[in-house]
Amino acid sequence: MISTMLFTLLPLLSVIALWIGSLFDQRFANIVYKLHLLRTGLTHMLFSKDRKWKKQPDSDGVTVEESKQIIFIRHGESKWNLVFNKGFGPSFPVRLASAIGNEFKQSITLDSVFVDSPLSKEGCDQAKGLYKYIESGKDEVSAILKGTEGESVVCSSNLRRALSTCTIGMWDRIQRSQEKVKILSCLQEVTFNIDGVALAKPQGYPELCDEELDAFGKTKESFHPERYYDARENDGDKPVSSQGISRIKDFAAWCFEREEPTVVAAGHSLYFRYFFDTFLPKKSLHESRINKMENCAVVSFSLHKGKTKSGKTWYSIDESSINASYLGFEQKKSKKKKN
Repeated sequence: MISTMLFTLLPLLSVIALWIGSLFDQRFANIVYKLHLLRTGLTHMLFSKDRKWKKQPDSDGVTVEESKQIIFIRHGESKWNLVFNKGFGPSFPVRLASAIGNEFKQSITLDSVFVDSPLSKEGCDQAKGLYKYIESGKDEVSAILKGTEGESVVCSSNLRRALSTCTIGMWDRIQRSQEKVKILSCLQEVTFNIDGVALAKPQGYPELCDEELDAFGKTKESFHPERYYDARENDGDKPVSSQGISRIKDFAAWCFEREEPTVVAAGHSLYFRYFFDTFLPKKSLHESRINKMENCAVVSFSLHKGKTKSGKTWYSIDESSINASYLGFEQKKSKKKKN
């Protein structure tokens, strides 16, 4: 009887002790917050409808009223990708065990391997490759990203891997122009995985990991996010009841609220794929509707705003304007279809 009561009460007492400790010590507060995020992530995995929505209008036939140039930048490889996207052979248990071990080591901090997964070492190297393309490129898109041609606004998903990729790749521009990257919750990835849960609270900044900071010469002590980021439009983590299509439409609308003719957006593979699939004509066979962008790829296109035949405001992508200026799209799914 006593052992049963202890078995029942111990978890409750542990939670109460953590909560009390969080009132006096930031380390305990970090543990409580991350346990909350892990619970949120598990809820997403079980109940999320983020990738399920009703059929949308066909973008073919939209009467064009305004146009914007959009430049998508996909993030580099994340630590989540390193664990789960490298196959499930003999090395998988080792990668998983290492990740779990690091998660425990980081339990008293606001860093994490799984929640809002940051860039891996390879991802940081990929972002450095993006930096070289931007600073050394000779094409129009690299000049826009560098900030030497035209006017553009830079924005990013509120997830770390996108924000750090943008920061590493466009570091020299941010330094030269003194502009701030706008953190947008409407760019948060379309996924039900735990790595898609945002660490940053509303109007807050995610804490970049050591590898990410080191990639552009900073440490947690020397980096001041308020200098480089504008988080006023970061609404925090998406609700469990959210659907990706709402964020996709919100971002399209946001682009046309800006005065700049070009919008540079750092984000995620599934989000971008759904964006192309939603706003390209249904008859389009363009690879962007099927294949993900490569890690750190840069793809530009023209986004039009107009009216459908029923008078509804809608958006369309000019298929002929899609330009994969750096790395482009993965080809795995295309090969499967050909076979």
